[in-house]
Amino acid sequence: MVQHAHALRAGLTLAYNRPRERSSGIIVHTHSHSHAAAWVVKTAVAATLVLVAIEFVAGTIAHSLALVSDAWHNLTDVPSLVLAAIAIYWEHRPPDHQKTFGYQRAGVLAAFVNSLVMIGVAAFLCYKGYERVMTPEPVATGAMLWVGVLALLVNGTITVGLAGDRRDLNMRAVFIHNFGDALSSIGIVAGAWLITKTGQPIIDPLIAFLIAGMILWSAVGIVTESTNILLESLPKGISLENVAAAMLGVPGVCEVHDVHVWSLGSQSCALSCHVRILDMPTSESEIICRLLNEVVSREFGITHTTIQFEHTHAPGDFHRYMPEPAAKKAP
Repeated sequence: MVQHAHALRAGLTLAYNRPRERSSGIIVHTHSHSHAAAWVVKTAVAATLVLVAIEFVAGTIAHSLALVSDAWHNLTDVPSLVLAAIAIYWEHRPPDHQKTFGYQRAGVLAAFVNSLVMIGVAAFLCYKGYERVMTPEPVATGAMLWVGVLALLVNGTITVGLAGDRRDLNMRAVFIHNFGDALSSIGIVAGAWLITKTGQPIIDPLIAFLIAGMILWSAVGIVTESTNILLESLPKGISLENVAAAMLGVPGVCEVHDVHVWSLGSQSCALSCHVRILDMPTSESEIICRLLNEVVSREFGITHTTIQFEHTHAPGDFHRYMPEPAAKKAP
């Protein structure tokens, strides 16, 4: 007997019924969601494109590698934001006959691609920084300072707008990306001030190296997490031993084995397992199933479970095997 449960918090469910009970055959439930994140992402795309154009022009005129590096950094935000917007749309589509879990991993895939792009940008900035160290150029610090302030305002505003959606891996990738942009803008402003005070143009490529390091640091973390989700690894912060121990604490559960826990998306987890219980009516085993779902949902945030019950018998002499058949007498 298999008990299959979808907790109320699982945003999408797909259920089948016998044709004589319901003619439609399939019931699809979808939960409405806020469009605030999508609006912020679309606004951020327009603001970022304007900022990139200003930084490229000002960086070229001022001979500032830090500004040009920041322009490239911000330019990578554009495909990242576009991918994020597409993923927001797809990951909230309901499940169907082909995508029975829905499109919850669309955002994870977008985060993975964005992070790979960020790693490439970091490598490019390190290369340009090395060239500038070898052949220093004078920097127009005035333009560098004011454009840095403008970039800080734009990136800071976008970062604050995205801060509320950091639980979603896709949106967290965009948030970290823009947060890194804001930090690099602070570095540009500080670098312009230091160059003005010290007259050392080498500060400019050093800031470029710093920006590249921040990009690489954030990208590697997202690549690691998104890869774990795509490979259906154990979700971060969950231990199989702890899950099994919590389930064994439910009255009536004798044994838990063949436990699998994985991520459906960046915000939802699934579990399948075998649970051994005493032989009992279905109405009683349903109570145990409900308690198991409540435990894993409350303690581990697992909202989609497939639990297969296996039956055993209490110790006693009532459980007998049929006797050997009587030997036939010779005619």
